[in-house]
Amino acid sequence: MNILVTLKGEHYELPHHAYAVLAEIHWPSKKIVRSLKIPAASFRHDGAFMAPLAGGVCCHGDRVFMAMWNFIVEIDYDTFEIVNAVSNPWMADLHGLATDGGYLYVVSTAVTSLLALNLKDLSLAWQWGPEEPILGQGASWWQRWSSSCGNEFRYIHKSRSCHYRHHLNDVRHRDGFLYLTTLKWLQQEGGAVIRLNPVNRQAEFLIPPGLIFGPHDGEWTQQGWLFTESAKNGVVWQREDGSLNRMPLSPAPAFVRGLCAMGEGYLVGFTRRRQSATPSWIVEFSEDFGREISRLDVSLFYPKEIGAAIHALTHAPIL
Repeated sequence: MNILVTLKGEHYELPHHAYAVLAEIHWPSKKIVRSLKIPAASFRHDGAFMAPLAGGVCCHGDRVFMAMWNFIVEIDYDTFEIVNAVSNPWMADLHGLATDGGYLYVVSTAVTSLLALNLKDLSLAWQWGPEEPILGQGASWWQRWSSSCGNEFRYIHKSRSCHYRHHLNDVRHRDGFLYLTTLKWLQQEGGAVIRLNPVNRQAEFLIPPGLIFGPHDGEWTQQGWLFTESAKNGVVWQREDGSLNRMPLSPAPAFVRGLCAMGEGYLVGFTRRRQSATPSWIVEFSEDFGREISRLDVSLFYPKEIGAAIHALTHAPIL
């Protein structure tokens, strides 16, 4: 079984390492089947920020979509070559990607937004974001701020975005609903999970703020909804009664991001903490996470002084 992993340089500010990576791995043998370097400008100044950051990845048929800083690349899986790239003014520090077969959903973190793109031509169909009541921003305030930016947000880093409050970071689709995770809430440590109806755009908390710490990737299991808890070195299940079951994992300390079912178990990405000598690993666990089965060091895609950070894991298409 093959998987796809997106990676970025830990020290992405250095222009001579201005690329992200999409790699295909045959997991049983731990062999790198092929990889693709995706370049982007890397620069900073007082009013702008853009970097070669890899975000989420998802597949539809033989099309592979990968989020970058402020654009999305479309990759032909058969040739493993970029065949299209799209951007629009709402794309700023893109993170998670998902699709329901009709739309491609992407999280634009710096503007606290979810963008829905028509899967056919990747044009923007609708946007859900910081003016929504559940996010506590206020429509009138947002309109004034966005007008002052000229409705162009691609240059904005979240650290310079005056409305960045929750770090919206991932999106999953299941049974007609979208599930959005936030790393934090109002800049506090505890994050949240939002369930959004994409038809009427009604939203509610699946898990309210403050109960989980850096929720990220999600999978549905017999034990409930499973997601990585990036700030607590582990995973969390939400059971049917709403209760949470937390499981710390090793290696530690790490930033836990990237989750993919594998047979009866799961693959989890572990990115080293900055300034740490520990490599970044993809680790295979048993179904209950009680046993480590195998692991793979994925630091080889970048020079050691740069470091490799994992963003997303998914199954490669089966054609």
